[in-house]
Amino acid sequence: MDLPSRREDSPIRPVDQLVLDILRREEGLSIQDLMERLEVTATAIRQRVDRLEEHGYIERRKQTVGRGRPSFTYFLTDKGWTQAGVTYSDLAIALWNVIQSCEQPGIKSEIVNRVAERMGEMFRTMLPDAPLQERMRILAGLLSNRKVPTTMSEGLGLPVLEVHACPYPDLVSDGLDRSVCHLEQMALSNALGHPVELSKCRLDGHGCCQFTPIDATHSSNSSATNHTAATNP
Repeated sequence: MDLPSRREDSPIRPVDQLVLDILRREEGLSIQDLMERLEVTATAIRQRVDRLEEHGYIERRKQTVGRGRPSFTYFLTDKGWTQAGVTYSDLAIALWNVIQSCEQPGIKSEIVNRVAERMGEMFRTMLPDAPLQERMRILAGLLSNRKVPTTMSEGLGLPVLEVHACPYPDLVSDGLDRSVCHLEQMALSNALGHPVELSKCRLDGHGCCQFTPIDATHSSNSSATNHTAATNP
């Protein structure tokens, strides 16, 4: 049975993204300001800002002018700034190239492992203390909300994470270097608190990358740290 959607799992609608894009360029706009820029009715704008405020992407601030009724203006939250399109892709590519050029395999491996651990921990704090299958389902929603289309399916009785687009296309220079794949595998293992393996990969011609739990008969609360130690290159 499908789980009820969580607040942070709700994807942004294209019409709502337009509001975020405008507030990214011009903060502190009112309903009237947004109406004029988007050329839609006040009702449509209020529906959009209500959704965005409910999900934590924007916040409203009271503006009192004279003795009339107070009005409100809208600002992006930290979550909204992230969703609006702040990108660190150039920085990420430069850092990854520096890591890849490291001539000491031990140091390179340690850096990749630490990055994967930090990435996994970021998602792990957003997952409930629940069975592995539920954590995987919620994680799929979190990734999709970050524009990484991900679903959870059942493969031979086991839950499988299917990532339908590479999260790091600019970091995959060719099909021979699987360092990014290894990083993603470790990050997901740390996020779930259970080791997963890359059972299918888009670099091999498959339609998506599949991550399958390893030895799912064991406790779903297995330490991701142990997995990291076991999978170090």
